[in-house]
Amino acid sequence: MVAKISSPTKPRLGCGFLVASAVVTCVFLAINGLIVMNLVNAVLPTLPSDMRDHRVAQGIVFLGPLALLVVEWWVFDVAMDWLRPIDDAGKGNGRT
Repeated sequence: MVAKISSPTKPRLGCGFLVASAVVTCVFLAINGLIVMNLVNAVLPTLPSDMRDHRVAQGIVFLGPLALLVVEWWVFDVAMDWLRPIDDAGKGNGRT
């Protein structure tokens, strides 16, 4: 049998990774902004008149995409850890 030699995984560092992360973040923010704006515009007219405060709606429109962005990057990080687990063998970290 031929032993399969696994190449070490490259760390996600460098200018290319930073540029790609910035582009993906901008795309996520644009999509999240559209989603949250549509949700606010759909829900706001159905609320009672005393709950239709435009300051609250503006806060949700501002903070909603940021909260969704945190969740999306967390899901991405968990998926990357699940798909490419870190191999501690042979790294000299003292574990046996």
